[in-house]
Amino acid sequence: MLVNRLARSRRRFLRLLAASLAGLGALWTSPGGVRASVPTRRGRLVRQDAPPELRFDADRAFRQLVAQVDLGPRVPNTPGHAACRDYLLRELGAAADQVLVQDFVEEIRGTALQLTNIIGVFGPDQPTKVLLAAHWDTRPTADMDPNPANRSQPIAGANDGASGVAVLLEVARVLREVGPPLGVVIVFFDGEDYGPGIDAMFLGSRYYARHPVPERPAWGILLDMVGDRDLQIPREGYSERFARPVNDRVWAAARELGRPEFPDTVGQAILDDHVPLLEVGVPMIDLIDFSYGPANSWWHTLEDTPDKCSPASLQAVGQVVLRTLYNAREAG
Repeated sequence: MLVNRLARSRRRFLRLLAASLAGLGALWTSPGGVRASVPTRRGRLVRQDAPPELRFDADRAFRQLVAQVDLGPRVPNTPGHAACRDYLLRELGAAADQVLVQDFVEEIRGTALQLTNIIGVFGPDQPTKVLLAAHWDTRPTADMDPNPANRSQPIAGANDGASGVAVLLEVARVLREVGPPLGVVIVFFDGEDYGPGIDAMFLGSRYYARHPVPERPAWGILLDMVGDRDLQIPREGYSERFARPVNDRVWAAARELGRPEFPDTVGQAILDDHVPLLEVGVPMIDLIDFSYGPANSWWHTLEDTPDKCSPASLQAVGQVVLRTLYNAREAG
């Protein structure tokens, strides 16, 4: 992600969004039904009629975060990246009805990056699909580290990458257990954080926006930097301007759940993986806490480690996303 300080990029973005977002018509609310099961969470049985969001296991999600970090930096063309690709295919494959991959190559400054978008489909026969996304790669350089000697090193990416993926892996488990009322496509975008400039970022989401599979989503939610132990997620600026009805649904779910981590205020506009989807007319919002550490001092530094993250934060986001999904139904 990158705060948009470039006027030229903003003008281009706004031109591409001049057309109306026709996909907004696919969103309605409904209580919906729930299939019964009896999972355990922290040693306690969950009631058979428990709503899906209560099935989200914060500890399991945090273990998913740590497992990604333990693989090492997930920088394209490195062993850690290859190991994480296999890990995510295995974990998502255990939950999804279908798992698809988009392997593609992007040449950046003379280097051919081998990239993969990893896609899990739930309810493939459902006519309406909702996109849930996060990026799984990590920054190859700690370019914001206060110590110049660290700036050429790759970051661990506990929050910036692993947190959103961890939430969605646990969401995937709940979706497997309690079928959602509409189709869901979980996509782990690659090449979001390569950089250093925006021309070498958002590579996976740009590719997916041009080649949506299994089909064009009706609307979407992006998760990025959602593990901060001091979590506060305002309405991101571009999301509020161009996909406000989706924002409204998410913040309605947060209010229903009494989640103070979602203050109903508008924050700054941030270039992130939702922008390429907005550019092609898919109303997609970004859930992001772009205040990571004092004065955002842990972002793109070697301090982005699991101890800066919290299972409770992952749970807050996972529960809100699940409540949003199960409050939705397809048209008709």
